[in-house]
Amino acid sequence: MRRTTNACLIRANSFGLKSTAEELIEVSSVEELMGSLAESPSATILGEGSNVVLHRHIRGRVIRVRIRGISLTRANGNVYRVRVGAGERWNDLVRCLLGRGIRGLENLSLIPGSVGAAPYQNIGAYGRELGPMVESVEVVDRFTMALRTLSAGECEFRYRDSVFKTDAPGRYVITHVNIVTGGQAIDSSYPDIDAELGRLGYDRPNPTHVANAVIRVRRRKLPDPRLIGNVGSFFRNPLLSMKDFEQLRGKIDVQGFEEGGLVKVSAARLIDEAGWKGFQDGAVAVWYRQPLVLINTGGATASDVLGLAERILDDVQRRYGVRLEQEPIELGRP
Repeated sequence: MRRTTNACLIRANSFGLKSTAEELIEVSSVEELMGSLAESPSATILGEGSNVVLHRHIRGRVIRVRIRGISLTRANGNVYRVRVGAGERWNDLVRCLLGRGIRGLENLSLIPGSVGAAPYQNIGAYGRELGPMVESVEVVDRFTMALRTLSAGECEFRYRDSVFKTDAPGRYVITHVNIVTGGQAIDSSYPDIDAELGRLGYDRPNPTHVANAVIRVRRRKLPDPRLIGNVGSFFRNPLLSMKDFEQLRGKIDVQGFEEGGLVKVSAARLIDEAGWKGFQDGAVAVWYRQPLVLINTGGATASDVLGLAERILDDVQRRYGVRLEQEPIELGRP
C-alpha cells in the first residue's frame, strides 16, 4: 500500500485535468482496501480515471484500487469463467483472452479504464455490452463494511447503467469481476465494423479480425487519451419513447434503434447537426471527428469542461426537445 499527501492527480485522470487529493492511497489487495475504508469509510474511489471529471480539490482520502489478477476456469467446451481483479486494465483483459483463443470481448477492444469500472456503467461498443457476460461482481459494501458477491441480476445492468451507478452510487467498491465468455457468436454486424472488415479483406472474420477492425475504427474516430486529454464519449445516446421519437423525427432526420422497449438515437447526430463538432472555447473543444468527445487542448479545468458540456446540452434540448445526459461522473470541488 502506498500513501501520498497533497497528491497531484493530473496523471490519474485521462482528461489530464489538474487536481489535488488531500491524501492518496493505492491498494493492491482486498485486505488493504478494507483497512483503508475502515479508517475512511467515505473515501473517494478512483480507478484509471478514464470516466471522471476531476475538480481542482478532492477532500479527504482518495483510494486507487490496484487489485490485479486474471484467473481462468473452463466451464465446458469453449466457455470459460474468468475472475479479474478490479485494478486490471480492461484492454489488457481483452488482449489476454484473445491471446488464449477465448472470444466474446473482441467488440470491446481498446476501451480505456479499469476492469472495476466496466460493470459500473455497463460498458458497450459496436453491438456488444458487458452485462450479459457478467456472472457476478465481488464488492465491499460500505453500508455494512462486509464483502459481498452480487449476482448479475443484483447488478441491474441497463444501457450504460447499473446498480453501482444509479441505484446505490458510492455504496459498493468493486474488487473483482466474474464473467462467462467464449461461447458467443462473432458479431460483426455493426456497420462501421462490417465496413472495416471488408477493407481488411476478412470475409469470414474470427474474433481477432473483429478486434483489429474495432481498434482501427476507434483509433480513427477517437483521440488517444495519452496524447489528447479526453474520457471518450462524454454524452449518452438518449432513450426515447416512441411518441418522443416521432416528435424528434419531425425536427431532424435521425435513425432509431430498439433498446429495452424504448428507442435509442444517436447523440452524436444531434450534436453534429446542431453545429458543435470542432467547436473550441479556450482550452476545451469538441473533437472534430466525433462530436460525442470533449477534449482538453491544454490546461483545461473541470469548470471549463462542464461549462461547454452544459452549453451543448442546453442547445440540443432547445433545438430538438431532447435532454442528453453526460457519461462521466464529477469528483471533488472547484
